Amino acid sequence: MVIKQAILIQCHDNPDQINKLIDFMPFELFDFYIHIDKKSHIEKFIIEQENVFLCEDRVDVKWGRFSQVEATLSLFELLEEKYYSYVHLISGADFIIKSPENLYSFFQDKELLFIQCMKLPEESTWRRGGWDRYSVWYPQWLISRPSQKFLRVMRLVYREFIFYTKIFQRRNKPVDIFYGGSQWFSLPGKVVTWITSYLKEHPEYIKFFKNAIVSDEVFFSTLVMNSPYKSMVSQDHLRFMRWEGQTSGGPKVLGIDDIDDMISSDKVFARKFNDLSVIDELIEKLERTEV
Repeated sequence: MVIKQAILIQCHDNPDQINKLIDFMPFELFDFYIHIDKKSHIEKFIIEQENVFLCEDRVDVKWGRFSQVEATLSLFELLEEKYYSYVHLISGADFIIKSPENLYSFFQDKELLFIQCMKLPEESTWRRGGWDRYSVWYPQWLISRPSQKFLRVMRLVYREFIFYTKIFQRRNKPVDIFYGGSQWFSLPGKVVTWITSYLKEHPEYIKFFKNAIVSDEVFFSTLVMNSPYKSMVSQDHLRFMRWEGQTSGGPKVLGIDDIDDMISSDKVFARKFNDLSVIDELIEKLERTEV
């Protein structure tokens, strides 16, 4: 019996790219679960077929806020009472860079948790080692994109005040040690089941992170490193990204010149794309490598 893998997608645009991924992946090996930002209306453009499931409990996702985690948890809820060997979380701007069969085979005999887990603050390259993400209680209205300069300045002043006035730092933390890394990961299905069960039994964990900032990059890494599966964590999230020349704080948009490096890498997903012609070229090369 073939045990499927699940691909969870968080998106707000790129329906054509998402459809290309669904079309490219064998029906008998993969199921797709898709969370579309509540502000978006692309659901009518997503392929309708038996292995595609749209999240009805949609979240209005905002930069830096807990809503990013809520969207992931909404997808996890769709997996309840289903078993998958692996669960992959990607964005609508991502694509696979190995053939579907190779991707499936790569994970079939593994039990590792492919997620970044840097110990905070000492192992992090983030500002203040990421300490400020969870040790400061942030009002939600204060969390906004860096491009909103007035709120950003207010947030920095507020953060520095908390940093230098230790009496106001958060003390009732749900764990002793925090970890961080990319929000994108591939986890064994049993680990996702454990996460769902743990959060139901420990609502204080969710409550704590609701007033953190960019908590999606701390929430899951911290959770798995405080789980029974921490010895199985790989620091490699298996996502191909390039950071040189980026202009928005995230990885650069990948182009045709990057395809050969993607395919020859030891990664299985790449982010991010915004040109369908690049996706078409990538698919063509992946198909040729299988011949």
